[in-house]
Amino acid sequence: MTALEFRRKVFHLFALLLWLLPVKYLSFWQFVILFLIVVFLNFLTVLQFGKDGFLRRYYAIVFTLEREKNLSKPSVQALWANLGIGLSYILFGPESAMAGIITLAIGDAFASLVGQSFARIRIFSKSLEGSAAFFISSSLALYPIFESASFLLAFIGAIIELLPSSLDDNLSIP
Repeated sequence: MTALEFRRKVFHLFALLLWLLPVKYLSFWQFVILFLIVVFLNFLTVLQFGKDGFLRRYYAIVFTLEREKNLSKPSVQALWANLGIGLSYILFGPESAMAGIITLAIGDAFASLVGQSFARIRIFSKSLEGSAAFFISSSLALYPIFESASFLLAFIGAIIELLPSSLDDNLSIP
């Protein structure tokens, strides 16, 4: 993993964790309004609205932070994550959204770091080592809030991350 890829992962981790603030401190309707604004702006980014015009500096930053496989649809992974977090909050409440945010941010980051660096055993298109890192890191991050349920939440998240699916795991994990 290159230094740039590592910086991108760290940025994505902190960007996802920022959702903990509105989930914890905003009312339901304040959260819904923020969620709709973020998803709308995210959708415009995926469509590359204003890319060559007044938003070109914004897109320069987006393209710097984006993985190469997503350059044709910049910010698509963020769109899926934002949708997953928002829908989790709206459908199941703030505690579920917090669990999803923590699991996605911490588990996905550590799965990627360990899987790209130490992968030996492949299961589907993922590594067993990355899945173990997902489970361990998510369990540790969730434990202070969810105690014994953290292990079940982390296990479910690791299975969702591991199994092949047509749904993006940034949507399905939260």
